[in-house]
Amino acid sequence: MVRAKSTARADARRRHRAATAAAVADGPLLDVTSAPTRPSNAGSGAATPPRTGVLGSFRGAVRPVHFREDLLDLPRLATRTFAIWVPALILVIVFALFQASGGNISNQSVQALAFNLFIFPPPLAAAFLAGILTQRSSYLAGLIVGLLAGVLFAVYVLTANFAPSNGELVTDAIRQQNAFYALLVSPVAGLAVGGFAGFYRRFLRMANPNAANRAAARNTKPAPRRR
Repeated sequence: MVRAKSTARADARRRHRAATAAAVADGPLLDVTSAPTRPSNAGSGAATPPRTGVLGSFRGAVRPVHFREDLLDLPRLATRTFAIWVPALILVIVFALFQASGGNISNQSVQALAFNLFIFPPPLAAAFLAGILTQRSSYLAGLIVGLLAGVLFAVYVLTANFAPSNGELVTDAIRQQNAFYALLVSPVAGLAVGGFAGFYRRFLRMANPNAANRAAARNTKPAPRRR
């Protein structure tokens, strides 16, 4: 009797193992590779964007010129960014202070140094400032600021305060030549320097994406909590 019960239990176990094996064979296999993986830095906040490298940042910072679209965007550039009116205001202030100080370009005063940096052709500082203050149409911002600097320098050389540093006698022909030189060189240099400043800004942002993310996080304000 005991042997019959043991044989029945053994047969039941064999049938159970056979049924289990058949169910596993007919069922889908477990895909280990499709299981979601938990990021290693999940507890440390947002993932750090990968660096693109110097060459990748250089290529990514080069943007094609869309002249028509940039012209249509000019009102926004002039009114909603600092790219034009801030450098223009600095130019006017520097010119007024320089003229008030006597207008001697060879003087070692602060006014003469600022005049050489911002207004004397080519106006590198003013054009670079214009280009670095905008994300788009930086060459147009540099062109406009360079044109203003050329006009101010032309006004300077056409007045009685103009005196060359080499002590040369000032004639009307010399004044006209210097004014024409400023009106020709300053806008062209402003366009080139402004375009380079915009490229340089994009290059820095792409080469160091962490700084751009931190700046965006500072500018993002949290939504007010509802009560």
